[in-house]
Amino acid sequence: MSYQVIARKWRPQKFSDMVGQEHLARTLKNAIMSGRIAHAYLFVGPRGIGKTTTARIFAKAMNCLHPIDGEPCCQCSSCKSIADESNVDVIEIDAATHTQVEKARELCEDVLHLPISSKFKIYIIDEVHMLSKNAWNALLKTIEEPPAHAKFIFATTEVNKVLPTVISRCQRFDLRRIKGTDIAGRLRLICDAENVKITDGALQIIARAADGGMRDAQSLLDQMISFFGSESGGITEEQALSLFGLAASADMESLVRSIVTNDRAAAIEAIHRFAESGKNLETLYEEIIAWLRGILMCRIVSDPAKLLEESQEKIDLYQNIAATVKPDAVQRLMEQLAGSGYLLREAINKQVFMESLLLKAMRIAHAVQIEDLIARLNQLRNAGEFDAVKSLVPIYEMPVGQIVVPKDSTFAPRSNAAVETKVVSADSIPVIPEKKTLVTEPVAESKAEPEVVPSAPEPVSEPDKDDQPPFDPDPIAEDAPVIMESIPTEAAEEIVTEPVREDVPLEVIMEEEVIELNDDAAPIPEDPESLASLTKPAAVQTPEQIWQELIIDVRDNLRKDFLAIAMNDGSPLSYRRNSLTVAFDPDYEAFQGTTTEKELQLLISRLRAISGEPGANLFIEYRQGLATPLQISKKEDVEKLKEKAAADPLVQDTLDLFHGHLADAHSAGQPAEL
Repeated sequence: MSYQVIARKWRPQKFSDMVGQEHLARTLKNAIMSGRIAHAYLFVGPRGIGKTTTARIFAKAMNCLHPIDGEPCCQCSSCKSIADESNVDVIEIDAATHTQVEKARELCEDVLHLPISSKFKIYIIDEVHMLSKNAWNALLKTIEEPPAHAKFIFATTEVNKVLPTVISRCQRFDLRRIKGTDIAGRLRLICDAENVKITDGALQIIARAADGGMRDAQSLLDQMISFFGSESGGITEEQALSLFGLAASADMESLVRSIVTNDRAAAIEAIHRFAESGKNLETLYEEIIAWLRGILMCRIVSDPAKLLEESQEKIDLYQNIAATVKPDAVQRLMEQLAGSGYLLREAINKQVFMESLLLKAMRIAHAVQIEDLIARLNQLRNAGEFDAVKSLVPIYEMPVGQIVVPKDSTFAPRSNAAVETKVVSADSIPVIPEKKTLVTEPVAESKAEPEVVPSAPEPVSEPDKDDQPPFDPDPIAEDAPVIMESIPTEAAEEIVTEPVREDVPLEVIMEEEVIELNDDAAPIPEDPESLASLTKPAAVQTPEQIWQELIIDVRDNLRKDFLAIAMNDGSPLSYRRNSLTVAFDPDYEAFQGTTTEKELQLLISRLRAISGEPGANLFIEYRQGLATPLQISKKEDVEKLKEKAAADPLVQDTLDLFHGHLADAHSAGQPAEL
């Protein structure tokens, strides 16, 4: 008799022989015992887990002459004929070969014939997802309402390719991947029966390489016996590792430990050793991910043995590494490596590509995370380390050129050599009467110098209701802090008010302001004409001055030098009703204009702080003819260079060769060299 491979020789013949599919075996046995046998079944699952084998055992049980508790007896003529594939009433069809609609029509005609020697006529169709759409349409009616003697059993590895109308007409059963421990136990039974000497470690490696498929495991065992079965010592773990290109547990522990501890040099050296020894790098990559998963499970699950299909020895290795690492870092490593495995299969130099993937994953996994920073900041805040930060004023609320802190702050503002900045409460400001004008007391004869009127908030006269003033300044809130610059340290003299002199025009009184006098200033005359000559109208800032103050604020306080450079090319046009309009030339300053527009909201907030007007606004426009002579000259130089280059025969031949044309580029308003 010719040699028969282990996968066929040890194929299960009864439901009790099935490994890892106990849920399916119990359901089918109950259907046999109760007589509730459906007309169509669909077995779904990956390769090598027993779909076709289960279909044959079920066919045996349905046609068995003497079933025992739903199990086939395997002794009657029907069971034996099905086992040796000679039963004419059990038809196996490979859908990958018979995909045409003609084969489906022939099957529909054959279903109508009664079975010859069995109770049921059973059709086992493997890989049914390969049938064409027309073939399925031809079978739909037959599958839905077949004759009483016809039964269909379908098997597929890709159920997503099967038509939903077909799935709805069948009883679907999903077969599970077989655990590694169950595969190793079955292989031990086969080796003992075949008198094959093999270590348990080698069986574990075979079960791991089979990836949940019993047929693959039996085929690998057959291959191992052919390679090393003649040796007296039997098959060892090292031989299994060398055959399948896998790594030993000690080597994998060293590699994974270097990865989770961010030891880049050790990880690269380990990859180099594996590549030199001829290990399969794709398999090694999958092993690294499996180890990382095992470490993570040992860290977050109380009983990892229920989730990991590994021996207790390997689980102990997982736990030893898991005790020294953070689960967040391991999780990030898995996220980076698991999503890039498919790229390794297509890489030309797999070693270099694998090294780059590992280094990138290690860098991301062990980098400082935002969540850690936030947690640390919360710890410091709860400990009271950030109490001083609460006294800081946001930058958009700071006055121009000043560094201001609240009144109750424990931190003093930074000193300024040019201006002494002080925060004065509203209570310390002198009360301004309803009608105010500048009147001085008579100069005493004993005093050589006149009294000095201190700098104070601009006094404004309030005329009668019948005579409205030309403008209405905003009142100062009583509880609002006032920023005063260059406040003298000496005590300020009082401001004395008297009724308005009748010989002074009302317009002069409305426009005059408090004049700050130096110590060496001349005495203030008492006559109205001289007093009117000393008063001056309130200084009104021009658009250019406001725009320059805003540029200085952006440059010095906000530290946005690039924005300040771009703003310098803007031309302030007007400042009306608290609205500043600035224009840029689209031909020479388009880049500066767009740069300024991007920070428009920030500039508006700073403009309001500068002007003291909460409703101040800023508008950006584009107008022709605003360019400076320097910009125009540079533009003309570029045009001359273009004309000169266009006249060069070499440049023209190059442009014709590449179908190109001359162009000039601008960067921040400056033409680049051609």
